[in-house]
Amino acid sequence: MITLYEVYEADQYVHLVFEIIKGGELFTKIKKKSDYTEGDAKKIMKTLLTVIAVLHSKQVVHRDIKPENIMLLYTYRVKAHLAIQTHL
Repeated sequence: MITLYEVYEADQYVHLVFEIIKGGELFTKIKKKSDYTEGDAKKIMKTLLTVIAVLHSKQVVHRDIKPENIMLLYTYRVKAHLAIQTHL
């Protein structure tokens, strides 16, 4: 689990402050590793799609899903870095 420390609400946005995740961005890991296998992609995508399904079930839309916004806790354990925008 990721620890949520603070929630700040602005006019059009909600900002969430989470613990620091030291595994780095998925994008950086992809660039550094030249031999990603289908199995590697399957592990990452399964976790990512599960996270997206949970968000959607709570009526939350991420709006900026890309490898730069996916944070890795470890080499293949994915945690979502969420910059959630809402229209309040």
